[in-house]
Amino acid sequence: MNQQWLIDHVLSEGPTLPESPGDSRTYLSMEEAGEIVDATLDFLGAHGDETEYTYMRGHRTRLTHALSMIPKAESDRSSLLDIGCYGYMAFWAAKHLGYRRVIGIEWHPEQSDPIIHRQLRVGDDGIEFDSYNFDISTPDWPISEQFDTVLFFEVLEHINEDPMGVMERINASLTMGGTLVMSVPNAVSYKTLREYLVGMPPWTYWFYEPDLSHEPRHCFEYTPIVFQSVLVATGMRTNAFRTIYAYSSIESEHRVLDLAAGLGFEPRSMGETMIAHATKQREGVPLRYPDVLYSPDGYYKNIYPRLLPLLEERLAALASVRDDIELPIADSLIEVKPSERLGDTDQTELIAQLEAQAFELVNERDKHRDLAITLQEQKQQLQTQVTQLLFQSDCNLQREQDQACAVREAEHARDLAQQGERETRAWADRLSQENADLRSQVNELLFACDCYLQQINDPARCVQIIRQRRFRWALDRSKSIARRTPIARTVLRPVYRSAKKAIKRRI
Repeated sequence: MNQQWLIDHVLSEGPTLPESPGDSRTYLSMEEAGEIVDATLDFLGAHGDETEYTYMRGHRTRLTHALSMIPKAESDRSSLLDIGCYGYMAFWAAKHLGYRRVIGIEWHPEQSDPIIHRQLRVGDDGIEFDSYNFDISTPDWPISEQFDTVLFFEVLEHINEDPMGVMERINASLTMGGTLVMSVPNAVSYKTLREYLVGMPPWTYWFYEPDLSHEPRHCFEYTPIVFQSVLVATGMRTNAFRTIYAYSSIESEHRVLDLAAGLGFEPRSMGETMIAHATKQREGVPLRYPDVLYSPDGYYKNIYPRLLPLLEERLAALASVRDDIELPIADSLIEVKPSERLGDTDQTELIAQLEAQAFELVNERDKHRDLAITLQEQKQQLQTQVTQLLFQSDCNLQREQDQACAVREAEHARDLAQQGERETRAWADRLSQENADLRSQVNELLFACDCYLQQINDPARCVQIIRQRRFRWALDRSKSIARRTPIARTVLRPVYRSAKKAIKRRI
């Protein structure tokens, strides 16, 4: 493989690539993939982190397309490597595509752990997997295993040191015939053309950003030709290629796309993001340093001459649409010359139409920006309302729990009171019965004592009674009862004293 063959192959094969894989393996449909992504979004919106939810919401279309291009596992031993692991793609691969072994690669320089143990849960489903923590730009990867499928989404454009070196290590991480599914932004999308029409930089470089520590800017902007060249130079066979409209649609951008069609661009190649499905054909990288990526001199020597026919073809297409404009290439300037077949009136009308179209595009862009600002404000208001509602819900829930606890405590206290009341009534009934029995016994004793006291008035009889010890027996019996019952003791105490005094006097 050489530089000329590479660009010729891409120019001839690239436009004919299908948008979906055509192999015998099974894939999720777009509807199924969308339902999976939406279910995760619903869970994150209710229980997840706001940053994760916002990111996934903004990239929903891209995630759905990417998920639909990942093949399902062919066996229980199928393995998958997710480079630039965000977590949920690995989760979907394990739960919905049947991969038993899932490994991630991510880069957190603030963490010293070489392996991060990830735990993800969506509803009742959860997985655990290991994710290696290292910079993929380093030449030596700590992973020697080969995988059946490798995912590489939105990472290559951030590689600032030798992107083909990273692709070489991806080749080494794939089994022969293994699948690579990867995506990068499209530098020649409708957004780039739209900004060019109003004199603005490409959409990925709108604003100055001095702090690149959190998310570095793109180190290289890939186009369909460059992206497909990288895949072929890595030893891959591209099976499917598509661009997606993640933030707009073909219908809403039809005027810009009509202009692109006049330049020879197809709408299918003008989306913001490119996704490719490729399989490994050979071990090692057949072309380590493609000129289209590394060498300006090699580009103008080997690549650009093969792009000139494409340029002529698109200039001819433009000329057939607008006969009044010529685009000669001289001194890197584009001169606009009026056609001799048009009069001054026609030229004026054409210029007025072009100015009107440009004005409409500027107004449309301003409307989109105003709408974005309005939506952002509404989002913040909704977030504030949601926070307030969640706080009120927590307060109401806590109040209901406190009320339920108070009701349970009141019911328990009532049960204890009823039980105490029943025990008190039973005790009172027993005490009343004992009191009645005691009163009966006391009355009998008092009657006996009265009888003895009446008999004591007769001295002879008193001596006889004392001798017979009958009175002593009655008195002792009454004392034994009195010891057991405080009431009887209180009642009989004066009787004892009177009896003792009477006995002493008589004796």
